[in-house]
Amino acid sequence: MAFRIMPKTITAAVSSAYKRQVREWQMINALLGGTGVMRAHGEVYLPRHENESQKNYAKRLQKAVLAPFFKRAVNFATGKVFYKPITIKAADGKSELSDKIVELQNDANKKGDSFAKFCNTSFKDAWAKGLGFIYVDAPDFDLNEIRTQAQVNAIGYRPYILYMPAEDVLDVEINEDGKIIYAKMLERVTRFNESIKATQELTRIRVVTQTEIAVYERPVVTASSQAKQTPEFAEYTIAPNYPIKNTLGLVPLVPIYTGDKKADFEAASSLIDLAYTNVQYYQAESTHEHAIAFAEFPLLILTGSDGKEVTVGANKMIAIKDDKASLKYVEHSGKALEAGRLNLEDLRVKAGYCGLKVLMSDSANKSSSRNTATEAEIDAIDANSELKVAADNFVDAVNMALYFYELYLGTASKNGQANYVAKLDGLYSMSQSDVREIAALMELKSAGEMRLETLYGELKRRGTVSDDLDIESEVAFAEENRNNPEGV
Repeated sequence: MAFRIMPKTITAAVSSAYKRQVREWQMINALLGGTGVMRAHGEVYLPRHENESQKNYAKRLQKAVLAPFFKRAVNFATGKVFYKPITIKAADGKSELSDKIVELQNDANKKGDSFAKFCNTSFKDAWAKGLGFIYVDAPDFDLNEIRTQAQVNAIGYRPYILYMPAEDVLDVEINEDGKIIYAKMLERVTRFNESIKATQELTRIRVVTQTEIAVYERPVVTASSQAKQTPEFAEYTIAPNYPIKNTLGLVPLVPIYTGDKKADFEAASSLIDLAYTNVQYYQAESTHEHAIAFAEFPLLILTGSDGKEVTVGANKMIAIKDDKASLKYVEHSGKALEAGRLNLEDLRVKAGYCGLKVLMSDSANKSSSRNTATEAEIDAIDANSELKVAADNFVDAVNMALYFYELYLGTASKNGQANYVAKLDGLYSMSQSDVREIAALMELKSAGEMRLETLYGELKRRGTVSDDLDIESEVAFAEENRNNPEGV
């Protein structure tokens, strides 16, 4: 076990698994953040060209726009999973929901988010990164003053659930049974600063073991001491009135594996190929736009001159005395620009396929007792797509969180099962043939051999987009935002 007695100070040092994943989490957060965040990262995602001056790079960076393929794919998949809102029902299928469960439905995290909204936003982030966590917390109270259940109810005691992004869970330890016995998590809280008369966001660390819970706050440090510490090893000091007793006797943290699980608390996003492709497109489009800007202006070449400076401008004529001198424009042939355009088209198609492949069920081509291949393929719909597996894992995690929630209330059954379970009924996948057909349609559209109206019509026919989608409105929107990939 990491700690038998809570230390007075702690650092933000992270686990080895965290270090192996953090760069991809940072890239995914930047992609989800949009153009402004990508620009803020500068050369991390938009490298400077060889011999490119800092001034020219800064201009190119400010013109770079992120085409949000990754973000749209995440939103699209989340919409499929939550095609119908997630619900909570009694495990026995008969009982009514308790008052505390109804309260949870209305405000899951004590921040005003309903249970359905909490689950939607939690799945979206976990799906994007392949990993996320749910932490179940409850208000602390003095056991010497509050002793009966009636008193607990009188003070409005109720647990709540929090979503912890993967990058905020710094370290986790499990025992030989696979149960979490230690967790170190980064928290962000707002606090009004009297000295500057403004609200500030502060970071602190929460450490949870099977016996105790402690919160550590970042101490005020001088510039000299801060210079000696990296963020990972900066010391946090235990807050007043901590540690407190962990009344559950376990760590109420639940991992959500929505991607390819590599090891405990380590998973790769199912959309990681799309994320890298999106960054590649961001870079390639910036280079292409820069090339277009350069090629738009023909070069004026003067040969046979005496070398004296010649001023050229609008409404001016140049007189050359030497009959051997010549003045002419040299223009770009456009072949390189065409190659760049085709490369961007290929990347668009690749991005589209990377986003769709997670919806593809791979059992349609396997042997089946059904009479026809078509019937076998129909059986495969929603059976085992990556998105369906991710949704199932998410529901399992939510149900474990509900069990911890009931443990805090003292209403959990003795068999280790929650009295209430979450139910999710989404549209998770499509057949392999549909994915191939949609990819082919997108390629035709990218090549200019199909109208956008036709593409939307085919997508609607296959159920890929909502029946309520207004094709004329979407086409008009696309025309209006043709030069703005973000569509804003």
